[in-house]
Amino acid sequence: MDWLVFTVQWLHVLLAILWFGYSLSLATITIPALSKLPLIRQQEIGAQLGERGLRVIDVVGPTVIILGVIRGTLLGSIHDLNDLVETAYGLTWLVALVVAIATFLWGRYVIVPATRTLARAPLTPEGAATPELEAALARAKLVTVLELAGFMVVFTSMILMRFGL
Repeated sequence: MDWLVFTVQWLHVLLAILWFGYSLSLATITIPALSKLPLIRQQEIGAQLGERGLRVIDVVGPTVIILGVIRGTLLGSIHDLNDLVETAYGLTWLVALVVAIATFLWGRYVIVPATRTLARAPLTPEGAATPELEAALARAKLVTVLELAGFMVVFTSMILMRFGL
């Protein structure tokens, strides 16, 4: 067994699970659970989760991408431009790479500002949602769903590559 390939693959998969799992669990578990709390608590907890998640994902996302590049090129079957653009594997790998980078940038430069706006949106004196808060919430939900679509493309590409496609 090639221990270097094993280690790079293992780290790549583990960190990808963390990155994708964080987004998926936020969308399916954390946000629905938080929505049952009073708005002020949702904002407080959501802001803390977002800032902690940002610190982790700012390291994990690029690391996953770099390990994927190493695994596909230096330790994989893509050694030149022909391998990249003239094979099904190379094209699938390229799609995964481009979409992974776009997904990371989308999260960093679209989702992060949207969630920070949401965390700062005002409440009425009674603690109810204002139009600004409702608009910020709708935007945050939309941009998060779009991020999940990016993850689905990357995830599907990983499965296809496993089968040589």
